[in-house]
Amino acid sequence: MRKTLLVFCIVLFNSCSEVENTSNGKLPSIIPEDEIISIPVVVHVVNYAPKPFEISDEKIKSQIEVLNKDFRKLNLDIINTPLEFIGLSADVGIEFYLAKKDPEGNSTTGIIRTTGEVTGWDGKTPSNVSTPITDLKLYFSDKGGQDSWPCNKYLNIWIADLSDHNGNLGLGGYAQFPGDDPRIDGVVIDPRVFGVLPPLIANFDKGRTATHEIGHWLNLLHIYGKDGNCEVGDLVEDTPNQKSQYLGDPIHPQNSCGSNDMFMNFMDRVNDKSMCMFTIGQKERMRSLFNKGGARRELYLNSKLLLQTK
Repeated sequence: MRKTLLVFCIVLFNSCSEVENTSNGKLPSIIPEDEIISIPVVVHVVNYAPKPFEISDEKIKSQIEVLNKDFRKLNLDIINTPLEFIGLSADVGIEFYLAKKDPEGNSTTGIIRTTGEVTGWDGKTPSNVSTPITDLKLYFSDKGGQDSWPCNKYLNIWIADLSDHNGNLGLGGYAQFPGDDPRIDGVVIDPRVFGVLPPLIANFDKGRTATHEIGHWLNLLHIYGKDGNCEVGDLVEDTPNQKSQYLGDPIHPQNSCGSNDMFMNFMDRVNDKSMCMFTIGQKERMRSLFNKGGARRELYLNSKLLLQTK
């Protein structure tokens, strides 16, 4: 009996302690829940020359600060989480920092600036049109945009004008999901919804557009159903099914699919001041990308190496 118990304990210990031999040494196949994952970021500022924005280093750094608060549950407005959801709110355990080394190992600020005729629309494929990747000028330096840095080493953020034909903000941002073409892997954000320093537009002035889009980059779907269908959710257990998106500043409670909606989640579409949380299930979905076999495992392994050389 004692021998059987001893064998069971040894097997259990080995299964929970599985490691992966890598060039960085032995690393866990499943990242411990309390390990902070640090992601280096390169910000490609592609400023539209005819009507350029003032995009200061301080503005960019303010966005990094917002991300680190939102993904670590350090945002002060977390106290606005309704009581019924407070037990589901999560510290995702992911942090971001401007890269200190470029792909060649040279020192960098993590901010690359160019000006020209390219806008954020030059990186977005219309939903009803098949566009070759090479036609998306935003992602190619020789076409007036900026080449991505290797997506297995960095999060690429392009700041680019997304004005509509009237000069107003036509779209706040968009993102690529894990597994998309590495040449376009990352997120694109308009400068007027980036960070917490001017230029900014009302209601989207707290840096939550980037939080939302990076959520997509980390494999999160919108919290609401598709086409008003309560049965089609976001593949996360602890987010209530929700019929459609919310906009503006709704007041809790709101109900659409037989339970109160979690419109204050970062993956809905409310104003910045009305969103404040990720859930435990969303945390697990995001972090699973960095486990062995996950779509962003290489980024995790390389980020460990970059941290050693910071």
